[in-house]
Amino acid sequence: MSKICLLFLLFLIEFPFVFAEDIVMSVEQSQYYFKIGENAVIPLEIQNNFNQQISGMLQYTITQQIRQANTQFSSSNTQASMFTVNEGTQIVSLDFGTSTSPAILSVNLNFIYNDGNQMNVSFDPITIHFVTDESQKNNVQNKMQSSSQQGASAQNNPSSTQQSLQQKLDQIMNQPSPIAQDPQQRLQNNQLAQDSNALKKEIQEQLQEENSLKKTFENQLASAKDFQKSHHELLKQGYNVTGGNLNPSSDSTGDFEVNYQNEQGKWAKIEGSMINGTITKIQKQTQEEQEGLLAKLRADPTFQDYENQLIQDTFVEQNLEFIFDQNMTSISLVYKNDETQTATIVADFKNDELVNIQLEKPWKDYSHLYPLLILVPAGIIAYFLYEKLKIKKKIPSKPPISKESKKFDYVLESNNLLIEAKDNFNKKQYKDAYGKVSQAIRLFLSYELKLNKEITNEDLISHLENSVYPISDIRYCFQLSSLVEFAKLDATDEDFNKMISIAQQLFHRKHNNLKK
Repeated sequence: MSKICLLFLLFLIEFPFVFAEDIVMSVEQSQYYFKIGENAVIPLEIQNNFNQQISGMLQYTITQQIRQANTQFSSSNTQASMFTVNEGTQIVSLDFGTSTSPAILSVNLNFIYNDGNQMNVSFDPITIHFVTDESQKNNVQNKMQSSSQQGASAQNNPSSTQQSLQQKLDQIMNQPSPIAQDPQQRLQNNQLAQDSNALKKEIQEQLQEENSLKKTFENQLASAKDFQKSHHELLKQGYNVTGGNLNPSSDSTGDFEVNYQNEQGKWAKIEGSMINGTITKIQKQTQEEQEGLLAKLRADPTFQDYENQLIQDTFVEQNLEFIFDQNMTSISLVYKNDETQTATIVADFKNDELVNIQLEKPWKDYSHLYPLLILVPAGIIAYFLYEKLKIKKKIPSKPPISKESKKFDYVLESNNLLIEAKDNFNKKQYKDAYGKVSQAIRLFLSYELKLNKEITNEDLISHLENSVYPISDIRYCFQLSSLVEFAKLDATDEDFNKMISIAQQLFHRKHNNLKK
């Protein structure tokens, strides 16, 4: 009998350790009141009964009812991010933003993690009231508590089922759901619809179509090993996803950018392109890496000498740009003076080591012409001596021949540069080829914009703002040319032909306008 009691006692002792490994979350109220303009900050108490940190995904969906005329719409916004729960008890302040007018929001909160099984901690909806007066606040303690349950939260959170994060990508990168859009805004953009029910159906169909495309693209991106590798590297460094942007042109082709932030507020991002399900370009950048490279550059004696030269000539640093290409990084620091002249210091890093610094000034070096300062006066003196000593003969004056100054045909000259560029490319003189394409574009646009002078890439781009010209294509040509000229990128037929095509489209547009 004593043995049975002892075994039973041991069972009771072990029982809490077996079944107490869970996570318990609680809030003090089911309804919270805030004045208009105040941030809706709700303290969330989390008790971690595991003997270790637990990492998972904290997701919440905010739903607001919008009334317009006799029609009611539901506007929802889902956010999610990686979240680590420390061992023991902690209190986390959740900020759900503010409102400029009276409003009632419903918040569905959900924490998903994996301890060998898919586990979930979810609440009944928390209601947030934004009121106009302090007297309207009715904060009453009504504690809500939830603990770990196995499986998804579909029963507790119907709106999360409708607007769940993408099964693959959002588990990896926790991208906010693309379905979170404002139906009221869509309603305002289509006032021509006469029947509100038909309009609502049209909005829903548009949302479903857009969401379907993004879902498929997200699934493709989530399966890409290159993306997963970069993503997990940032997670190990303490970064969490804060948002991003997906621009699919088809189910498996498009551009992507995913933004991250660590506890110190430093940013990081992964951006790139995918074509037919294959990652063709991916770049991981962090604020800490950029700051480290910039510190190395500013400490370099050559850079300090160049910058001092510019400062003496009244140049002031305006902005800087980072260009990444695999293990190469270029930093361009742009300076301007009171005369709006531009100078640039370009530094190249390879594997985080500074390998090259160049100073690009807006003026040319005319020191090679200094001997002319002696030769020209000497020639003038010799001429007058000759005129004085020679036998003067009266030469009948000839009527002046008026010649009409020939107008400079910059379109023809720009096309000639393209012909030379193609010839250089065929001769494998790639740096000259790429450089002449950029020169042709600069020459053409300089005269198109009535500048009529040699101009730097940066200056030209600044003049193209708010113009009709394809500034992104032009910037692409300049960047590609710089990368090849600085031997940071190999020349390819595809890239070169694309630059030629962009330039020809510019020139042909001018030609067509002249015809008209």
